[in-house]
Amino acid sequence: MVRRITFVMILANLMNACIVVICFHGTVASDLLYVWGAAILVSSMVSVGTQFFIPRDMDPLDQRSQAALDNFTRGSLLNGILWGIVPFIVMNAAAPQGQMILGVIVAGMMFAGTFLMARTPAAAISFLLPVGAGVVAAMQLLNDQTYQFISLLTLAYVCALVLAVSWSYKQFVEQHLSECAVTEQSQLIGLLLRDFEESTSDWLWQTNTDGQLQDIPLVFEGLKGADSVMRKGDPLLELFMEDEAHYVLKTSLMRRQAFRDLALQVKTPEGGQECWWSVTGKPIFENGKFRGFRGVATDITQSKEIEDRIAYMAHYDGLTGLPNRITMQEHLEKAVRMPLPPKASRALVWMDLDNFKWVNDTLGHPAGDELLRQVSGRLTGVCRDEDVVSRISGDEFALIVERPDWEQLEDFLDDLVERMSEPYDIWGSTANCSASVGVRLFDSFTQDARALLKHADLALYQAKKLGKGNWCMFTDELDEKARARQQVETDLHRALDNQELRVFFQPVVDAETLEVSGFETLLRWEHPTRGLVYPGEFIEHAEDIGLITRIGDWVIRAAMAEARRLPDHIGISVNISPLQIHSQSLVPTIMQAIAANNIAPERLELEITESVLMSDTEFTLQRLHQIKKIGVRIALDDFGTGFSSLSYLRSFPFDKIKIDKSFISDLESRADNRAIAIATLELARSLGMSCTAEGVETGYQSDFLRENGCDNLQGFFISRAQPLDKLGHLVELKDSDAAQVAPAPRPKLRIVEPDETPDRTAKVS
Repeated sequence: MVRRITFVMILANLMNACIVVICFHGTVASDLLYVWGAAILVSSMVSVGTQFFIPRDMDPLDQRSQAALDNFTRGSLLNGILWGIVPFIVMNAAAPQGQMILGVIVAGMMFAGTFLMARTPAAAISFLLPVGAGVVAAMQLLNDQTYQFISLLTLAYVCALVLAVSWSYKQFVEQHLSECAVTEQSQLIGLLLRDFEESTSDWLWQTNTDGQLQDIPLVFEGLKGADSVMRKGDPLLELFMEDEAHYVLKTSLMRRQAFRDLALQVKTPEGGQECWWSVTGKPIFENGKFRGFRGVATDITQSKEIEDRIAYMAHYDGLTGLPNRITMQEHLEKAVRMPLPPKASRALVWMDLDNFKWVNDTLGHPAGDELLRQVSGRLTGVCRDEDVVSRISGDEFALIVERPDWEQLEDFLDDLVERMSEPYDIWGSTANCSASVGVRLFDSFTQDARALLKHADLALYQAKKLGKGNWCMFTDELDEKARARQQVETDLHRALDNQELRVFFQPVVDAETLEVSGFETLLRWEHPTRGLVYPGEFIEHAEDIGLITRIGDWVIRAAMAEARRLPDHIGISVNISPLQIHSQSLVPTIMQAIAANNIAPERLELEITESVLMSDTEFTLQRLHQIKKIGVRIALDDFGTGFSSLSYLRSFPFDKIKIDKSFISDLESRADNRAIAIATLELARSLGMSCTAEGVETGYQSDFLRENGCDNLQGFFISRAQPLDKLGHLVELKDSDAAQVAPAPRPKLRIVEPDETPDRTAKVS
């Protein structure tokens, strides 16, 4: 830049010097002007030499540039001094007209010099100040007020030029820095775009106003996805398959609205690999006029496959490939809102495998998984394509089926149960695993999917209760029973806290003397609104909700507390449930109750049924031996009603056998019952065990049992179960919290009146 200015400055100096010499030729100052002109010529040649003959050993480039600037500044100072001498030479020798010409030339040189050298302020000021000082000084020497005033104006003119040089240089620097920043930014954008092209699968696209693809400056080359699909002139909409996202794209293009991250399936040749793109775009407006759309596209085929896989895993069972609970819930929500065709029957079918745990325990969990896969195959084989088959969890399956009428639906349910009951071949092993099915019909009144699920589950529960391997239809009665069951369970939690449970006692007498030898403890619930509730109505619920252990422990403590009021030779028997026998609190509760009431351990007798022994027999026998070591007696209740009574008698030395009342009730009319009773009595006698007959209600039964060697009798023939305070006529009670009265004469036997109804309610077990 300095070199280019140097040539202009030299040319201007020489031309103006020639003008000055010519204008003042023939004057007294012409000789000096010739010398001055020669000096100008020499100065110009020196300036050229200093710019083109900079030492080559100067390195780096910034040092050479600085040397050129310094030489240019010195050359400008020399030219300024030479032009500052001219006024001293001409002013005194020239006429006013010549002085005016010189003033114009000098003023022009001052302005032109500062203008040309404004980008190098040091050189501009070095040229300007000597010229201005020479003009001002020459005018001051003329001793003319006019010239003195003009000199002041010249001084102001010089100051203005200095300020102009400073402002012009500042603007030049700012402009230069801005240009450098723009250049650097452009280079950075270029680098980023090249890096973007090399490291991403995205590409840019642009359409015209008709939605046809057009070239744009930033379209990258070599993109396989774009080259094979996006071609100039093709409509953007025709590149993709029609679906919901395609509709959004079409709507956005029509409304000239921006859209973002639309997952669109690309149209590919038949048999080609499925391809998905994510497309983002926005409309282009120039001067308020719509020019088309511009955006970016990304190949998301791989991420789409992963997303679809995750969605599949979230909605389908990984083992069987059937829809899972979430998908079934969605189908059920749609089914309840779908109108039911006339006469058609639509049903929710809830199925549970009956012996699946046995397969897992005996053949192993891999065999269980194989069984579930075969069950899935059978279900899809029985059902139609429009039916919904799903695996809910474990061995539970749910179906939504619809048939033209009830008869066809009933035939389907029969076929389903029959098909599920067929044996399974599990890797060479045969597994019999039937299924219980609960059915809930759709109707126009029930729109709650949760209610349908609940009703189908109730029907399944009823099917299992009635016997495995069949199906049961939901009825309002099942719902009412479920509500009642839920109410009973809720009230049971409150019953223990509110002390609503009561213990009743039924006497057990010696068959020969009819003297009371003991009492069996029976549980009653004194409900605040329902009155006295018998165990058959709540014990099963207590077992289901886990309260049976707390209730059983309470019965033991209450029975032992009442036993303090009985004579020391009178025993107390308490029934133990299957769940209670596995409780860790059973033995401590027995020991604490005996110790707290100072009762001899042999006075307590625990009655267990065969169902107790059938649940984890080895553990149960160990627990019974542990109790027996305390001194407590153990009796086998309801003898003969189970499947393995004789084997249990061999496994554990029971103290007593109790003949179930089912064998006693028909002694008068059935010879087989009499034979069973006699055989049981002889078995107990041969094993050294005492025997008690339950359910004795008539004199014939009492006499028959006594004559055949029965030890004890129990039943309504003696007394119904009552609170201990009401049995004072049978046994002398010790002091109690009740008022003290003289005991009445105690008869040996009390026979119930004919109009008294037998108490056939269940025991605590």
